[in-house]
Amino acid sequence: MDYSHDYPGKLIILEGGEGAGKTTLIPFLKDYLQEKGYEVVATKEPDCGTKLCRKYSKKLSNEKIKLFLEEMLDLLMLCRKENYGKIVIPALRKGKMTLCDRSYGSAYAYQYRGYGLDLNNILKKDALARRNVYADLILLLDIDPVIGLERKKREGRFEKESLEFHKRVRDGYLEQLRLDRKGKHGVWHLINAENSTEETQKKAIEIINQTILKNRKE
Repeated sequence: MDYSHDYPGKLIILEGGEGAGKTTLIPFLKDYLQEKGYEVVATKEPDCGTKLCRKYSKKLSNEKIKLFLEEMLDLLMLCRKENYGKIVIPALRKGKMTLCDRSYGSAYAYQYRGYGLDLNNILKKDALARRNVYADLILLLDIDPVIGLERKKREGRFEKESLEFHKRVRDGYLEQLRLDRKGKHGVWHLINAENSTEETQKKAIEIINQTILKNRKE
């Protein structure tokens, strides 16, 4: 698998289960990179901030709205298509550092491992949605689901799933990490999100400095 794109910018994706701290880490990393002199764009999925993404994100998070699993997948992919088409790819074209809270790693972890949907179907739809653009770096914030769910208010569709579901999601993330290491791609990097916020931030910066910023002029 070719983990690359031809744009001058860099794409950093943060992945992990509920309560791992991705939302807290994104603005910290944005500030750090801006202080280094880089232009930075931060986005997230499924709600990338556009009208379409906000609409579908609300539908996805509201457990009172009945959705078939394939419907959920299609809504997520519509949001991904919007995010990459209107935010991620334009930013990469302009040479910007692009931070994204969740992306294709979540489809594997949640839709495949969590819900058990067909992997080939997921991968096909996902590749089309993001125009086959892969991340330059994926930071996996790993956390025991018991701890993560205690940290986060369980008020949405995904948060209210069973503990067993969230354990499968975690396994899905760790499986992707192992596959990346086996293929020697060097894209996925593990961070123990059970540590303090300061330790998590320190580790994230260390990884970014050793990968994305290595040999780049500030």
